[in-house]
Amino acid sequence: MSKAAIITLSTLGVLAIGTSLYVNQHQKKTLTANAQTSQQVLTVYAAGPKPLSDQIIHGFEAKTGIKVKSFDGTTGKILSKVKAEQGNPQADVLILASMAAGVDLQKNGQLLTYQPSQAKHLNKQFKDTSHQLINYSASAVGITYNTRHIKSAPTDWSDLTTAPYRNQVTIPDPQTSGSSLDFINAYQMKHGTQLLKALQENGADIGGANKEVLDAVITGQKIAVFGGVDYMSLTAIKKGEKIGFVYPKSGTLVNPRPAMILKASRHQAAAKQFIDYLLSAKVQRQIQKSNLIPGTTSTLTDPRNGEAIKAYTVNWTSANAALTKNVVAFNQVFSQ
Repeated sequence: MSKAAIITLSTLGVLAIGTSLYVNQHQKKTLTANAQTSQQVLTVYAAGPKPLSDQIIHGFEAKTGIKVKSFDGTTGKILSKVKAEQGNPQADVLILASMAAGVDLQKNGQLLTYQPSQAKHLNKQFKDTSHQLINYSASAVGITYNTRHIKSAPTDWSDLTTAPYRNQVTIPDPQTSGSSLDFINAYQMKHGTQLLKALQENGADIGGANKEVLDAVITGQKIAVFGGVDYMSLTAIKKGEKIGFVYPKSGTLVNPRPAMILKASRHQAAAKQFIDYLLSAKVQRQIQKSNLIPGTTSTLTDPRNGEAIKAYTVNWTSANAALTKNVVAFNQVFSQ
């Protein structure tokens, strides 16, 4: 203002007019930008859990003004939908329950590279150095059992091969359950097929997707479940269902749940904002409350009590390379 005090009145008038024009133009640009944001529709395909997905999407819409169209399904259904839409891609962001499936999309060159600022806070076991798979959460595979039938909880995978569990074990179908697929692959990489053969000989069968398998345990049709219904089981326990859940003492798979932006996305700027939001402190707290493991956690712990989970170390590139062979081996065991 000190310069304005010594300039002429006419100059002040010119400045005032110029300032008015600048303000009006700036306001128009802002309104246009806001209108463009409000008109954007980001398409997200998410492998649940649906209450958490809905919570995240509503929060993102409220924060950014960007509308989200979502599709909720198993990892298998999402991958089938993406494949069917290859000629006319619809999805911008995928959230899967299978790291191996994400690596497969990455290997096929379908993912956009993006490094959110919060990526530096991701657990070291979850980081993808190519910055395409953003592992915003994880789940640890365990054993769910019906407490009305089992009074002494199983403590390890091998317990399920013994007489009390004959014809009582069901495994989520790896064709529909991403977490089951990754566990079956990671376990065979570490231990081979010995456990699977023993389970099959003890009458274990293949169920449906995670929800169907958990329902079988809750209703008492099956006593124990082997595989990927971890966060669902913990949620059911909170609601008072008569089931128990244990992480095997010999170790288990902590499976990252990757979010990714497709290269074919028509709304890449909005998709990046969505990825940023997934790693926000608010969403990471929501993940913890949903009985999943936050991606930004420093330690891998039981969501119920904070106890450490003994987790397998997995090279996901190697896991992707071994996947087809191990799925074939699994199917051969259970087709006998």
